[in-house]
Amino acid sequence: MTNIELTTYYDGACQLCRAEMRNLMRRNTEGRVDFVDAAAPGFDAGALGLTQEAVMNALHVRTASGDWLVGVPAFEALYRTLGLPWVSAALRQPLLAAVAARVYPWVVRHRHHLPRAPITWLFERAGRRAAERAAARRCDDSDTCRL
Repeated sequence: MTNIELTTYYDGACQLCRAEMRNLMRRNTEGRVDFVDAAAPGFDAGALGLTQEAVMNALHVRTASGDWLVGVPAFEALYRTLGLPWVSAALRQPLLAAVAARVYPWVVRHRHHLPRAPITWLFERAGRRAAERAAARRCDDSDTCRL
């Protein structure tokens, strides 16, 4: 029996996408999300009933029940599942959801031209926090840690 709740299809050729997915992978300590690089050789979007262009131009998440979430709703589900409920809740607020829905397509169109330094700085900080929290969850009060 698997505990995979979401399967995430992302553009691994995109620095921003790769950084965010690495950050989320570090939070995936319970193995609830499977991450698939849609830019990897041999990936077949057609086998999922999708086009390669669609998968490369928006984050796609498939739920355990087979439903598809695309774009901002996909991120909301990932953040909720991976222990970022405050981010998930923010994305469900009508005003922020509307802004995110308008900004996301612009980010997707320009993702390969965004400057590397701010992306690296932002996601390295988030990644370090995720790793620290994951390590803390594996340790109990007697200072013993599970590997």
